Amino acid sequence: MPGKQSRRKQYGFTIFELIVVMTVVAVLMGIVAPRFRLASSTTLQMAGIQMAQDIDVSRTRALSTRQMVRVAFDDGDNRYGGYLDHDNDGTITQSAAEWQALRGFGERSLPPGIVFGRGSAPALPNGQGGTGAGAITFNSDRVEFDSRGLALPAGSTGAVYLVSPSEPERVVAISVAPSGNTRFWTWTPGEGWK
Repeated sequence: MPGKQSRRKQYGFTIFELIVVMTVVAVLMGIVAPRFRLASSTTLQMAGIQMAQDIDVSRTRALSTRQMVRVAFDDGDNRYGGYLDHDNDGTITQSAAEWQALRGFGERSLPPGIVFGRGSAPALPNGQGGTGAGAITFNSDRVEFDSRGLALPAGSTGAVYLVSPSEPERVVAISVAPSGNTRFWTWTPGEGWK
C-alpha cells in the first residue's frame, strides 16, 4: 500500500545517548579514581621494604661471589645504588661495570614524595642505627659487606631513614647490624619504633 510507511526496528544508540553515557562515566571516574592512589604512608612503607630487600640482595651477592659489595646512598638526588667489586681488587669506584656486575637492583631512585630523612622520629633504640644524627648513619653514606657478608668496617652498624615530607611523623628505617643482618623499622607517634 502506497500510503503506509513501513516501520523497521532500528538498533543502536544516537549520538546524544552516547555523549550522555560518556559524561556519566567521566564524572564517576573523577570521583572514584583519586581513591585508588596510594597513600603517602603506604608508598613510604613500600619504599622502605624495597630498600631493605635491595640491601639483603647485596649482602647475599657478597656471600655468593665471595667479593666485596657496597650500597651507596645519595641523599642529594634521593637515590641509592649497589656495586660489586667484580675485578676483586679490593676497591669499589661505583662504576657502571660494578653496578652491572651486582646483577641486582643497580641504581634506584626513591619514589616521588619520599626522601632520606628522620622527620620527627628519634634515632633507633639501643644503638641499632649506629651513631649520627642524619638520615644516613652509615660511615661515608654507604654500607659495605665483605666476602663473608659482614658489615664493613668490622663491628660497624648504621641505618637509613626515609620520610614523606607531607607526613613527617611517619618514618621508616633500615638498620644493618655488624653481622650484616638487615632490619626494617617503622616509627609511629605514640607507639615508637617497631
